[in-house]
Amino acid sequence: MKKILSSLFIVLLSLLSLGLFTKLNAQGPPWPGCSMHGERAKNLENLRLLKLMETLELTDEQSPQFIGLFADFRQKTRQVNEEVDAKIDSLSDMLQSDNPSEEKVKEAVMKIDTLKEKRLELFRKFHTDIEKLLTVMQMGKMVVFEERFERELIENVRGFRMKNKPPVNP
Repeated sequence: MKKILSSLFIVLLSLLSLGLFTKLNAQGPPWPGCSMHGERAKNLENLRLLKLMETLELTDEQSPQFIGLFADFRQKTRQVNEEVDAKIDSLSDMLQSDNPSEEKVKEAVMKIDTLKEKRLELFRKFHTDIEKLLTVMQMGKMVVFEERFERELIENVRGFRMKNKPPVNP
């Protein structure tokens, strides 16, 4: 019975998530510079959402609201990240020029700091909105998930690559 409920839950999550996946995929890559690997980026974004929803064990009432809030947060964060990356690229180019203007460098650094503050503010707003929807235990699970997801994913990929890497001196 537990296996059937688990399977039904996965199917339900998939159906509820279909609208979000369409929305996320239509918005383009989740971070700048990954257009060459756009499909992988979309898959990673989808994996992140599925794993998070699985971890939180959302109710039928929570799922659609959570998906909407999450999609909005990720889309806005993605936009800010693109702006930060563009400003950093511009600053890098400026610094590599023969005689960069200190005033322009200072201005660029301040703009980057402002964008990073905006990103942090988006994160805080997301958490404030989610606190109204999730239980205390679910919030705790989400905080742990946010901190560990990318790190564990990178470790898994690194481990997979190391295991499948041919020997240096055969």
